[in-house]
This record gives sequence, structure tokens and C-alpha cells, in this order.
Amino acid sequence: MNIANKLTILRIFLTVVLITVLLFPFYMVDIQIPKYAFGTVIVDIRYIVAAIIFAIASITDTLDGYIARKYNMITDFGKFMDQIADKFITTTAIILVLLAANTTLRWAAVLMTLVVVLRDILISGVRMVASNKNIVIAADIFGKVKSFFLDLASMVLMLYIGLANIFDAAWTEYIRIAGISLMVVGVILCVISCINYIINTVKALDKNTVND
Repeated sequence: MNIANKLTILRIFLTVVLITVLLFPFYMVDIQIPKYAFGTVIVDIRYIVAAIIFAIASITDTLDGYIARKYNMITDFGKFMDQIADKFITTTAIILVLLAANTTLRWAAVLMTLVVVLRDILISGVRMVASNKNIVIAADIFGKVKSFFLDLASMVLMLYIGLANIFDAAWTEYIRIAGISLMVVGVILCVISCINYIINTVKALDKNTVND
């Protein structure tokens, strides 16, 4: 178990922490802040804490791959668990923040969540088919950019919910719009990446059939 794999396992553990923080509100994450001249108000900072946790998890995602490549620590376990850890933290964040941040268009939030989840399931099935033929399809640029937009959108929406709980101000709505916009771009890239992945897999399978 090298350091790169430990960082990957840490990301899975942080997913559990993220779920715990958001779904099981402990009173110790409530703070009191001044509210004009009329005393104090208790605010919930769960989503601020969640944004910090998610940012740490994103950093581990960058570090584990960099360390594995730089110090020749690439293992089959690492390649497998890295994909699992990515799906765990990203899907969890999307489900928890989209439904909380987009109350006026709940159907759109559900649709975007389904696109991301079903895309991952479909890609996993395609990878299994390709793997049975000893074919490895490399991740494309759309998939990498997609992950960046989805992760950034999740963090922005966590910040929006956290700040909206603290500040009763109209400017927080701009943060929500920015987060939703980033998420829409990420979802569109999900679809493009999925189509491109399937096309590349079909081509590779056809080529493998001809060679056989």
C-alpha cells in the first residue's frame, strides 16, 4: 500500500465524512453570529465544512495520480480504486448539492443527477466488454474536463448553500446561478464523453475482430 494508494483510500473515507456532515446535522457545526443590532442568530455551516472536505478530496485526486506517475507507483489496485474513489466523491457531492440548491427546478436537478449516474454505469459496462477482449480505452479529454466542471460546480454550490444560510442577501443567488451553469456544462460534457467513449470502444472492438 504505497502513498498514492493511501491518498485514494483517503478520498473514499472523505466521501463517508461528507455524507455524515451533510445528512446528519450535528449541533456543533452551528455558530452564533451578530445579526444587526438585535442580538445573534444561529446559522448552519455544514455546507461550508462540506466544501472544505470536498476541496481536500479533490486535491488528493490530483496528488495520487501525480505521485503514482512520478515515483512509478502505478498499480492495478490503484488504477481500479482511483476510478471508484472518483465516482464515490463526485456522485455523492452532485446528488447532495443539486437537490439542495435547485429547489425551483427540482426536475432539472434530478435529470442532471441521473445523466451523471447513468453515464457512469454505462461506461462501466462498456469497459467490462472491452476488458474481456483485452482492450483498454484511454480516458478522453472530454471526460477529464467533465470531471473538472462537475467538481468545481459542486464546490460552488456548497459555498452557495453555506453562504445563503449565513447571509440573507441577493448576491448569493449569483453564486447559485454560477454553480448551476457549471453543472450544466459538466453534464453536457458527460454526454459528449459517453458518446465518444462508446464510439472509440466500438472501433477498437471492430479492429480487434478483424485482427482475430
